[in-house]
Amino acid sequence: MGVVFLALFAITLFVLYIAIRRGWGDTLTTGGIGAILSLLWVVLYALLVEETSVAQALFAGVVVGVGFAVFVIIIARFFRANQPPPGVTLVSHTQPLAQETHDERRDADRQETE
Repeated sequence: MGVVFLALFAITLFVLYIAIRRGWGDTLTTGGIGAILSLLWVVLYALLVEETSVAQALFAGVVVGVGFAVFVIIIARFFRANQPPPGVTLVSHTQPLAQETHDERRDADRQETE
């Protein structure tokens, strides 16, 4: 039964990341719901699988559940803030450099044969 709670915890963090990154809702509301769900899954896991008291389970839920949720929110907000706006095309500069290198080699080969 504990594996189910850990799987729900992982799924919650994954969906929380996607929701924040995609902007499916307000960050505070989405993050709050995700943190509460994470706390709930960790507390239920601690109560059912481990031999812990309610106080220990709540402490673990706050530290692990809310802690992981906060880190996921921070990471998602960071990547969302640093992604290019829609309509911007990223251009790689490696292709022109490769072409210049090819042209230089071709010119060097011509000079050797002349």
